[in-house]
Amino acid sequence: MNTDATIWMPLYIGDLQAKFTRLSSEQVGATLFLMMDFWKNGPIPSEPNILMSVTKLTSPKTKSLITTLKILNLFEEVNGFIQSNYITTLKEQAILNQKMKSERGKLAAQARWNKSSSNADASDSECSSNAQALLKECPSPSPSPLPSSSSSSSSQRKDDKNEEKPINRKWI
Repeated sequence: MNTDATIWMPLYIGDLQAKFTRLSSEQVGATLFLMMDFWKNGPIPSEPNILMSVTKLTSPKTKSLITTLKILNLFEEVNGFIQSNYITTLKEQAILNQKMKSERGKLAAQARWNKSSSNADASDSECSSNAQALLKECPSPSPSPLPSSSSSSSSQRKDDKNEEKPINRKWI
């Protein structure tokens, strides 16, 4: 399992629709680009060229978007960086959830297999001795062929043919 929580980002549709109601479709897309960049890389330098690169907008549109996002409290500017308390909270929650689920999975696997950490490290010698013991307990189900000469086998076949075979009268 990948332990990096940055490979996915939750999008809560109701929250985002409420936050995006005053944005154009172009601004919504640019805002999602900002959110994804912030999720993956952390605070974004508030340099115009970097913001234009992230949002895929022209300079005047980027400036307008950043101003709107600050007013809507989606992003803030702190010490020359654009950041989002909303996304920071989501990411912390995602990391916490991932750790909890990982621990639950480990406990469930341990309970399922009823193994402690010492039992999980069973040596190969213990396993091979168990296998040998099972082989001794369970003989082979197929009979071994008896060594025979060609003359005795042909006479045995004749005897087999002469033997009366039981007839199942129900089928006749």
